[in-house]
Amino acid sequence: MTSVVVDEPGEEPAVWVALRRLDQPDGAEVLREISFPSAAPVSDITQILCDAFGLNVPNVVLKMRNPSGCLIPLNASIPASSKHTPHVLEVTRLFQNVHPKPRTIPVTVISRSMKTRLQAVDRRIQRLDELLPQIKLRRHEKLQQEIECLNQKLSFLHRKLQEAESHRWRGALTRAPLW
Repeated sequence: MTSVVVDEPGEEPAVWVALRRLDQPDGAEVLREISFPSAAPVSDITQILCDAFGLNVPNVVLKMRNPSGCLIPLNASIPASSKHTPHVLEVTRLFQNVHPKPRTIPVTVISRSMKTRLQAVDRRIQRLDELLPQIKLRRHEKLQQEIECLNQKLSFLHRKLQEAESHRWRGALTRAPLW
């Protein structure tokens, strides 16, 4: 069974941190005991770590790992550790672990595919240029059909209005209602 230690209200838990410089070829490790104020923002935690190890190098990435090697967040709730099993603070350069892969597609294949695409687009443009007069003709014919259809509807409505105007009220019903 593990014992639970309750911290005093003014006392901050100590964290043992080993510094591992992966951005330098020597890669020396330094072990320090650091205490973080509770509820401190990440920028303050980062500054405390940089001051404790004398890191004033810009453009570096700080990674905190627990004793089993898993990444843990840099915040005020870093769990306590012992001198024999410290947390590890890794300092790396930006993009240090990214290695570019060689191109997998040869340039000749890319240029061939681009040529075929360009030829296909060129053929489509030529076909549209050939069909341009026909497209204008079809558009004109369609407009004529629509105008003719609207004229028919308009004449039908005009006839109906003429019929409606010819009826007049004579003052009495011509046939008796069937009610």
